[in-house]
Order: sequence, then C-alpha cells, then structure tokens
Amino acid sequence: MMFWLLLVTGIIGFTLAAYWDLKTTEFPDWLPYSMIASALVIRGIFSWIENDIWILLNSFIFGVLFLAIGLGMYLAKQWGDGDAWLLGAMGFLFPDNRGFQEYMKSVTGFPFQLNLLFNFFLIAFIYLIIYSVILGIKNPKQSRKFFRKLKRSLKEIGTVVGSFSVICLGLAYYFYIAFRIPLKSLYLLLSFPVLLFCILIFMHYGRFIEKNLFRKKVHVNRLKPGDVLVSDKWRGLTEEEVKRLKKRGGYVWIKEGVRFAPVFLITILVTLFYGGLVWLFVV
Repeated sequence: MMFWLLLVTGIIGFTLAAYWDLKTTEFPDWLPYSMIASALVIRGIFSWIENDIWILLNSFIFGVLFLAIGLGMYLAKQWGDGDAWLLGAMGFLFPDNRGFQEYMKSVTGFPFQLNLLFNFFLIAFIYLIIYSVILGIKNPKQSRKFFRKLKRSLKEIGTVVGSFSVICLGLAYYFYIAFRIPLKSLYLLLSFPVLLFCILIFMHYGRFIEKNLFRKKVHVNRLKPGDVLVSDKWRGLTEEEVKRLKKRGGYVWIKEGVRFAPVFLITILVTLFYGGLVWLFVV
C-alpha cells in the first residue's frame, strides 16, 4: 500500500513539474518541497506501523544524497535549483524498490539506487539529443548556419575519426591473429569509429545550439521574473532583481535551458516498471 501511495505522489508531482516546465519554463518551488514532505510523512507512518525504522531512514539517507548530487550540478551551473530539488524528491520517494520487484523486468545485479541514477542520466542524455534536434528543426535558419559551420570542421573531424578507425582495424586484426576471434564477433569494436563520428557531430551541434539558441541579448524592459542571466547560475531572477535591472537600463544576455522536468517522470516509470538500463552496455 505504501509503495503505491508513493508512486501516485511521484506521478502527480513529476507530471505537474513537467507540465509547468514545458509550458512556462519553470515550476513553483513548493512542488518538490511538498513531494519530499509527502514522502517523509508516508514513509514515517508506515515505518511506525511496520516497526521498521529503515523505511524512513532509507528515504532520508538517499534523499539527501540525491539532493546533494543535484545541488552540486546546480552550483556547477549545469541546471536550475528546481531540477536539483526534483532529483532530491526522487531519492526521498524511491530510495529502494520494495513493492515493485515483481514489475521490474531487467535485474542487473546493481543496487537499485545506482540503477535509478544511471537510468536518469542515460534518459537525460537521450532527451537532450532529441530536444536539441527538435529545437534545430524549429529554427531552420540556424540549422543551415550550423551546417555551413560544420563544413569547416569536417576535415578536423575526419582526421580524428580516420585515425581512430585505423586503430580499431589494427586491434581487430590483432585479436583475429592472436586469439583467432572472428571479425564478425568484433562488430562492437568496428562500430566505434561510427559512434565517435556521431558523438563529435552532436558535440559540435550541442555547442552551436547552446551559443545561438539558448542565449539571447534582450533589453532589460523585456525581462520578467524567472529569466536567467548568462553570468549567473541556473537561478531565475526575482521580481525585485528585475525591477533593479530595469532601473539600470541597457541590455543583458539571458539563457534558456532544456525543459528538463519530463526526464524525472520518465525515469521513475522506466526504473520501477522495467529496471536498470545498464545491461544495454554489457556485452
């Protein structure tokens, strides 16, 4: 019963966060706070009913750990403070998989908490790629500008990938001669140059998107609460700060990040009803 209450709390909370984030680029601070409070209250009640203090302690320990990771990324200017608190809420709500083991199809042998974090960062990476591609499609002029710029970098990319291809082919030949491993069994090694090429292209694309679409120069009269200055951490401007900037006048650079909240909802659903995705990288 407890685990379904936690699941309903998580689905409602993360769905609201995703909706507000996609619609307005921000969600109210009270949302992750209320999710954390609900998790502690629910787990505290069932800890008392079942006379098992670890039901509550696990929530506190891993919730604080996840929150620390989130705040660390916030201080490193990788995302907003709201995302940090959502990661913490995920840890407070789901510090273990008790009650969901029968629904998890993929069992990796790794602790649940590591699976949850790994799934989160993998899903976040895939989400970031899709988000950036869609953003580029919606801005065709910038996309054409990117491809013109990419042409100037193809020689450099080709040199790196070509050199890496020679190394991979040499290793494949060595394994074939030394260990009699059929070349068809070395498909993963031979696919590395293609993967490297894709990664390098996306890295160029990601830097281009960040510089040209996630940042813009605006007059202070157009600022509104929640806007984030390029020079600041991922913290939205308050109403008072906006008023002070408008009195000063001039232009400022603001940045818009990825609407990241949907990743949390996807992560808990994938993890609780499927399991760890780390097996995808285990050959």
